[in-house]
Amino acid sequence: MATVTCHNIPPVKSDYEPIGVIEKFNDLDVYVSKPKDKSKPYKNAIIICYDVHGFHPNVKQFCDLLAEAGFLVALPDYFRGETTEVKSKGLVRYVFENFTNERIEKETLKVVEHLHSEYGVENLGFGGFCWGGFVGSKICTMKDFDACVLIHYAPIKQPEVFKDSQCPIAFLPSRDDHDSQPYIDAMKDKPFVEKCIQKRFDDMHHGFAGSRGNFSDELNSKRVNEAIEIAVKFYHDNLGVKY
Repeated sequence: MATVTCHNIPPVKSDYEPIGVIEKFNDLDVYVSKPKDKSKPYKNAIIICYDVHGFHPNVKQFCDLLAEAGFLVALPDYFRGETTEVKSKGLVRYVFENFTNERIEKETLKVVEHLHSEYGVENLGFGGFCWGGFVGSKICTMKDFDACVLIHYAPIKQPEVFKDSQCPIAFLPSRDDHDSQPYIDAMKDKPFVEKCIQKRFDDMHHGFAGSRGNFSDELNSKRVNEAIEIAVKFYHDNLGVKY
């Protein structure tokens, strides 16, 4: 496994124009993308957690594609703009020191409550890129979620964290990321372990589906679409299933 991390290479520049809108969930800015053919109440919703580069157009585009597949998608600004002035070399350390699992869990619960009360959401999925994938290893232990998709996740060095998972997980690592089999092995006693899946993108670098992805590159775009297809099917198969 290579040692590439998100801060080694800056995010790509993107000319994508997001189709969602920023809404206030209490005091938190949330990018919301809605399926065109549906309205309140929304049965199924996905909460997405971005990588260390925050509200990048690539991540919003990923959200918009999930919305096209029929899901209400919420992308919270967990950083609240606090990382914009942090220089690249210190960004990852700043994020891990200031945005702890406890802080993100509290913010996520606020989003969950808002989706239930304001949108009528019944079933929830979670998706995370890079740092958001690391966050997902904790979020999946919350009983609020039916399915979790972790895409080119940050290093999760202790597979045993997944022993407490409350839902099946799809692991979509790049060539640079940790092997996901030990994570699935840690869930061997869970009733949903057979629903967990893994797909390694061996020809993609860490960050290919997030802020470091070059969506204008034909192969990169193809792989992002594959990741979307896997995520959509996984959510459709598992949202609403309780354990």
